[in-house]
Amino acid sequence: MRSSDANWLLSEELQSEAVAQTDGAAQARSVVALLNGGGLYTRTALLVLPLGWLGREGEISARLGIAHVHYQQWKLERISPDQSYLLYSAERLIAELDALCGEPYPYGTLLVSVFDLPLAALVPAELRKFWNYLFGTFSKRPRGVMLALPDGAPILPTETDLEGWQAAGRLARWEI
Repeated sequence: MRSSDANWLLSEELQSEAVAQTDGAAQARSVVALLNGGGLYTRTALLVLPLGWLGREGEISARLGIAHVHYQQWKLERISPDQSYLLYSAERLIAELDALCGEPYPYGTLLVSVFDLPLAALVPAELRKFWNYLFGTFSKRPRGVMLALPDGAPILPTETDLEGWQAAGRLARWEI
């Protein structure tokens, strides 16, 4: 039997699931293409993940063809034994993203996971400062940065700001 003759065996449910999988990743792929394509002054983006995909960022980065950095592991390698506090601020987190961009990764874009943890340590004014800087001023870096963040997390930008990210083509929601 030819494969085209067997298509009737697929239920409508399975076909619609296959379409949803393709469409859910397509949005993220288009954001990655924008980050890699040049022409952006600020090469930053957000990837909002449903809870079922948290912890699977390595798989997501492989699907998107970008590098993955687990922020917590990266940070642990840089903490001195005598350091008691991390003292996060908007400036420090931006500096750490800048340091990540400067490291030798084989891809033009980094997917940074577990970054919601240090963001949760910021007071609201610092969090707003971070998002404003990341959206409009984090420019001229050697590679793009895509932050993987949990859907519905209180550390996400405001709905109005998320609309700005969306309008700029720099927001993707993973819907697979």
